[in-house]
Amino acid sequence: SPFHGAFYAVVESALKIAAMGGDWRRTRLTLQEYFEKLGSSPAKWGKPFSALLGALTAQKELGLPAIGGKDSMSGTFMDIHVPPTLVSFAVAPTETGRIVSPEFKQVGSKAVLLRIARDESGMPCFDTLRANLDALSSAAAQGKIAAAQTVRQGGIAAAISKMTFGNGIGFAFTALTEELFRPDYAIIVEVAADEDVAVLFAGADYSLLGTTIADARITVGGANISLSDALRAWQEPLGEVFP
Repeated sequence: SPFHGAFYAVVESALKIAAMGGDWRRTRLTLQEYFEKLGSSPAKWGKPFSALLGALTAQKELGLPAIGGKDSMSGTFMDIHVPPTLVSFAVAPTETGRIVSPEFKQVGSKAVLLRIARDESGMPCFDTLRANLDALSSAAAQGKIAAAQTVRQGGIAAAISKMTFGNGIGFAFTALTEELFRPDYAIIVEVAADEDVAVLFAGADYSLLGTTIADARITVGGANISLSDALRAWQEPLGEVFP
């Protein structure tokens, strides 16, 4: 769906700005489009039109302007076409002291998932989306967020794995969810063990995933995965390309 693809490209831009500690409401976008050669086919023209409607819907719901962009409408070679794609780039000014990186920082921290429920058409609850972004930006401004990572392909499992790699800090899941490997648009944050998450994320849709541990492993559902094995598996697909 070009509409959903473009819509969530804009949403993900806001999520990433917030995850880095920025004020998401000050985000400015630029959009890059990649589509097949359109010719005179109404169906082909419908793809970028649908994508632009998706991006515009997200921008209006979040109040974020696009201040630039570029189109590439000739992604066709013989009978091969690029997938209909809209890419969203985002910037937001903030103080350097607020910047948050994605790797876990200390043992004993809580990992909290800020999730966004979606309806049967794949669209999010906009009130919850804005509440989650506001709660995260507020917590970052207070210096309460030690690390934050967006969830995308690979789901929660991939996001948690990447958070463990940076400093070799392990993680123990206390809640096993069916959403562990589901691709999604959400944010995982690290907060101190003594932090009252009910107060910190009041009004947001959140759940506790587990805690960071000293052992270099990920514990989930009775299984233990060493960080070295996980890191090797993560790097392997592009190991020969980027040795």
